[in-house]
Amino acid sequence: MSEPEREPSVRITLTQVYQKLVDIEARLGDHPKTLDDHEKRIRNLEMKIWGFAGLSSAVAIIVSAIITKMP
Repeated sequence: MSEPEREPSVRITLTQVYQKLVDIEARLGDHPKTLDDHEKRIRNLEMKIWGFAGLSSAVAIIVSAIITKMP
């Protein structure tokens, strides 16, 4: 009988995994600071959107009140 064909395999050691992890951490650098700034910008934008929604609701109420009082 002939031996069954094996699929090609790769052996990765823990040392290689650790080295890649160190490389990734080095590339990330100060990304957590950038992420924190990004969160602040998103919150600021959300506050503006909700403010605009409230303002447009108030304008709609005023305009509808004016229209209903017209002869």
